Amino acid sequence: MRGIRGRSAVALVALTLGLVALEDPAPPLPSTFVPTAALEVSCEACLLVGPDGEVLFERAAGEALPNASTTKIVTALVLRRSALPLGSTVEVSANAANAGGGGVDLQAGQSFVARDLLYAALMTSSNDAAVALAEAASGSEAAFVDEMNALAAELGATDSLFVTPHGLDRPGHVSSAADLALLGDALLDDPLLARIVATETYEIPRPDGPISLENRNLLLGSYPGAIGIKTGSTLGAGEALVAAAERRGVRLIAVVLRSTDAASDATALLNRGFKRLRPTTLIGAGERLGTLFFPAGSSTGVIAAEDVGGLADQSTLAVEFLVRRDLTAPLEAGEVVGRLVISAGNERIARVKALAADTVEVPGTSATGRFLAGFIRSVAGLIGRG
Repeated sequence: MRGIRGRSAVALVALTLGLVALEDPAPPLPSTFVPTAALEVSCEACLLVGPDGEVLFERAAGEALPNASTTKIVTALVLRRSALPLGSTVEVSANAANAGGGGVDLQAGQSFVARDLLYAALMTSSNDAAVALAEAASGSEAAFVDEMNALAAELGATDSLFVTPHGLDRPGHVSSAADLALLGDALLDDPLLARIVATETYEIPRPDGPISLENRNLLLGSYPGAIGIKTGSTLGAGEALVAAAERRGVRLIAVVLRSTDAASDATALLNRGFKRLRPTTLIGAGERLGTLFFPAGSSTGVIAAEDVGGLADQSTLAVEFLVRRDLTAPLEAGEVVGRLVISAGNERIARVKALAADTVEVPGTSATGRFLAGFIRSVAGLIGRG
């Protein structure tokens, strides 16, 4: 059957007098999904991605825009692929020190552990730390940027072009919400990087006293389930944020570009996603889903034998009815007439028994009856994959 749109139930295939017809849709199934409410966000471009990359909300998601310090997601990914040990010492060059900004004022000639600079780059958006790491990993900032662009292309981030490892406004330095969702997902797949972006506070030990870092991601510690990822802000990019949260094993990624309030926009996106994907009854036991006709003119309603619940975007649901090969009348109410296969996207959620809702007394045991029952099954199998 075709996927349910706007949460309408799918009618079962109905045959009578040798003609195939789809029954009028049944009333909507019980649900907590509210698909029509407008989402008020200020972002010029934004995206909400659910499990398996499913797009739950988008606005200009493929538009290439300045993306500020969300760039450092790629900086961190390239660094992790480099040969630079995170325990090694990195000396800050004059070029790195001149980058400035981001909460850690590095001075030329200072030395830091690479791991500490990575924390500074991801937590406080330290631009000088990003450049120092790039030079240490690849020999020069330009060579490192080439590796950033190569990695982005490899991961499928085709809207992006990076000019620096820090993300300050530069002509041609752009990414898109769609690309940043891909790149953010890749970062979260690295256990160390995932731990860093989820860290709220960190101290870098120094001979003259520790440097305290505080994560600039306002969702950490305030939004239930927040797990990172990266903030950003420049005049050209406005406020930018790639934010992730996880609840009940379901991870969502929200990307916000050119926003006036990135934390608020990301919160609204994540709230929409978790509301849309929260567990609910998809099909109720005993719920009448359609009608099965027999050639003699008799028919029975078809119901699910048990509740089907799940965590799914209910606008993607599809129900497939597989009739019993040997199905004939008469039938008693409650007798098994086949199976219901419930799917969301490419994932099968459940397979449950389909029962006759009514007693069918008129016999239908002829060869024609058995042929029609088999035909119902083949048609249902074809239509149900839509």
